[in-house]
Amino acid sequence: MLINNSSLGSHERLTIKKSTFEWIGLIFLLIFSFLNSITLLISLILLLTLLKQRQVGAIKIINLITFRTIINPGIAVGIENWQNLKWIILFGCSFYLLCSYFKLGKNELKRVNSIILLVILFTIYNIIVAFVFSSLPIVAIFKLLSYVVIFIGTLIGVGYTYKKVNWLNWMLKLLSLVFLPSIIFIILPVGYLRNGVSFQGIVNQPNMFGILAVLFIALVLSNAQMNKNINKLYLIVVPTLTVIMVILSKSRTALISCLILFLLYILLLNIKNISKIIVISFLSIGAFILVLGSNINEFFITYLYKGQEQGGILNSRVGQIESLTSNLLNNPWFGNGFAVPVLPYKSYGFSFEYIVEPGNLILSVLSYSGIFGFFIFLAYIIKIFWVNKREFKNIAFLPIAPILISMGEMVFFSSNNIGIWCYMFLAIYIFDNQMVKAGYN
Repeated sequence: MLINNSSLGSHERLTIKKSTFEWIGLIFLLIFSFLNSITLLISLILLLTLLKQRQVGAIKIINLITFRTIINPGIAVGIENWQNLKWIILFGCSFYLLCSYFKLGKNELKRVNSIILLVILFTIYNIIVAFVFSSLPIVAIFKLLSYVVIFIGTLIGVGYTYKKVNWLNWMLKLLSLVFLPSIIFIILPVGYLRNGVSFQGIVNQPNMFGILAVLFIALVLSNAQMNKNINKLYLIVVPTLTVIMVILSKSRTALISCLILFLLYILLLNIKNISKIIVISFLSIGAFILVLGSNINEFFITYLYKGQEQGGILNSRVGQIESLTSNLLNNPWFGNGFAVPVLPYKSYGFSFEYIVEPGNLILSVLSYSGIFGFFIFLAYIIKIFWVNKREFKNIAFLPIAPILISMGEMVFFSSNNIGIWCYMFLAIYIFDNQMVKAGYN
C-alpha cells in the first residue's frame, strides 16, 4: 500500500499549527487570569471549553489549574478566592476520567489494574483508620479522596489518551512556561518576593521553585533519552540554567535531587557519550563557581545550614520531624488519620483550615497510616516502578523525581498543590513505551 508522503507532511504541518495555536491561546488565557479575581473566574470557566477534547481536555484542565495555583502572588492574583470552584473542577474532571476505565484496552488494563486495586485497598484501610483513630475523620477522608480520586483518574486518563497526545512533551512545554520566564526574574525584586533572599521566579515560594526544577530536569533528561536527535546545546544549557536558579532558590532538597538525577543520567549514558559527561561536568562546575564566587565556606553555611552556624543541618526541620515521630509513636501500627493533625479531642466537623506540614514522604505515611498502611503504599509504588521495568533505563527520572522531592517537600498527596504533576509523571512512566509504539518519540 502506497502512502502519499506529501499528504502526510501536510497533515503533520496542520497538526503542529493547531497545537501551536492552542498553546498561544492557553498562554493568553493564563496571563488574563493574572489580572484580578474576576478575570481569574472567567479564565477558569473558559478552561472548561477544553472538554470539547473530552478526556484529553480534562487532563489538560487539571494540569493548567495546577500551573495557575503556584504562580507568584507578586505577578498574579491568588486562586484562593475560588478554592471551592477549583475543587469542583478538579473532582469533576477526575470523575470524568475515572469513567474512561471501562474504555481501556486489555493492555492498558493489565498495566493499571493491580495498581488501582492496591490504591483502593489503601483507601479503604485509611477510611477505617480515620473513623477509629483520627481526631478529624471527615477532614481526613476528604483529603484522602482528593488524593485517590485525582491520582487514579490521572492514571486512567493518560492510559486512555496516550495514543492521541505525547504527554511527556506536553508536560515539558507546560513546565517550560515556569522556567523560561523565570530567567528574567533573576534580576527583578519580585523574583525574591517571599523573603527577599531566596529566588522563586514566577512561582509562589522558593522551595516550590526548587522542587519544580527537579521535575523539569526529569522531563528534559527523559526527553533526551527517548529522543536521540535532541539538540545537544539545549540539553546542556537548559539544565545548567535551571541548576543555577535552584542554587539561588536555596532549596537543599532540590539541589540534592538534581544532582541525583544528573548522576543517574550519566550512569544511563552510553559509554560513547563520554564527551557529554565531560562537557556537562565542566559546565556544572562553572555554574557553581559563577554563583558561589570565592567564599565556598560561606555558601555551605548559608545554603546547607540555612544560615544556622550552630547545630545540625536539619535544624530547620526539627519541628516537623519531632511532630511526625511523636504521631507515629502515638499509634505506630495504624496511624492517626490521613494528613490531619492529632488533637486532644474528636470532631466530625469539616474545614479547610486544618493544615499539616509533613515534610517527608516516608515519615508522613507512617504517621498517617501506620506501619500497615505504609506497606500497602509501598506495594503500589513498587508496582508502578515494576510495571514498565523494560523502559526504566530510559525514563527512570519520571518516577524517581516525585519521590525525591517528596522526601524534603512532601507534595505527593497534595492535589491542591503540585501533587497532580507527580501523578502525571507516574502515569507517563507507566505508559511511555506504549507511546513510542503509538508513533511518538
